[in-house]
Amino acid sequence: MKNNRLIHFLGGKTSYYVLGLIILSAVAVFLLNQISFLFTPFSAILTAIIPPFLFGLILYYLFNPVVDKLETKKIPRSASIAGIYLLILLLIVFAGFQLYPILEQQTTDLINSLPSLVSDFEKNATAFLENTPFQDEMAQITDTLQNITSNIMSFIGDYWQTGAAGLSSLFSTISTLFIALFTGPIIAFFLLRNPNKFYFSVLSLVPPRFRKDFNEIVKISDLQVGAFLKGQIISSLILGAIYWVVFLLIGLEYASILAIAAGLLCIIPYIGPFIVFFPGLFIAAQDSTGMLVKFLIAWFAVQLLHGDLVVPRVMGDRLKIHPITILVVLLVMGDLMGIVGVIFGIPIYCLLKVLVVYVFRKFKQRYNRYYGQEGKYFHSAFTSKDYLGDEDKGTKKKA
Repeated sequence: MKNNRLIHFLGGKTSYYVLGLIILSAVAVFLLNQISFLFTPFSAILTAIIPPFLFGLILYYLFNPVVDKLETKKIPRSASIAGIYLLILLLIVFAGFQLYPILEQQTTDLINSLPSLVSDFEKNATAFLENTPFQDEMAQITDTLQNITSNIMSFIGDYWQTGAAGLSSLFSTISTLFIALFTGPIIAFFLLRNPNKFYFSVLSLVPPRFRKDFNEIVKISDLQVGAFLKGQIISSLILGAIYWVVFLLIGLEYASILAIAAGLLCIIPYIGPFIVFFPGLFIAAQDSTGMLVKFLIAWFAVQLLHGDLVVPRVMGDRLKIHPITILVVLLVMGDLMGIVGVIFGIPIYCLLKVLVVYVFRKFKQRYNRYYGQEGKYFHSAFTSKDYLGDEDKGTKKKA
């Protein structure tokens, strides 16, 4: 029988191998579908493990550079970690006593007055444009604004409900949050004290033939996920601090709670800060036209400063994802995993992307082996230099 390159490409020698491969694949899919109930406990375990593990991972990426720096000064890692935890605990206690009453009062007042602020904003805008040629356009803008406001509230509610439904009840959600806040620092402590122990334990389970590829996958994932988690937290803190100073300087009411909300929601790319914009807009418009103009100038100036100067310096040049891709990932992951997916959708996407690229490049190598004389795939090697270098080239070409 004449040798067939496609059969050899699939790993067999005869057409019966391909037929058997198809039949076995169909049988495997059928059997997995029949015993899908066996995977329910694993899903519950993952749901319980993911939040504290992700929180611990965030703490690890935030504190590891500091611990490494202190280690070079002959300070033991355990002592450094304990000192950092003690300092953060003191800051939390101080903030709780000093800021909590103010923030609680501002939050309560803002929530209670937000409907009237929206209504007054619509009335003032309508009265201002009532005798102008833009009256009809203003009516359309008002309807659009109402729809946007309701959609935003629906967005928050849906994702919150999705996350709560995935954990069975609101009580379960709250308990999971407290468990994550308690166990996350413990996980981070062991990762920080001996960061290589867990890695080498997993590496010892990987077959020696695949350890080189495993090292590259871990290196790329560490660079990209670490850059995102660390950078997003730091840039959020910087954004909140800048907004707080700017809002106080222009005399905006509820400056503290708006700045904190903008900083926290900045963790969700693009969508987060946009949610805070409308309450600030209504509050500024209720004050005066001058305050509205100052708020708009301040808001977009800070966003421009943050996007062009802060984010590139903090997050580095490792995470290259198109804005449209980010929005799609947030929508999909939010629907699949609720609020956890919205917050951690981007790092999860980065991990999946690395695995998909790895598999495709192995396909390229195999294709070049059997069909190379008809034209070869380029960029078939898989190393951190090739992977990140290809992304750099792609970014430069798009630019």
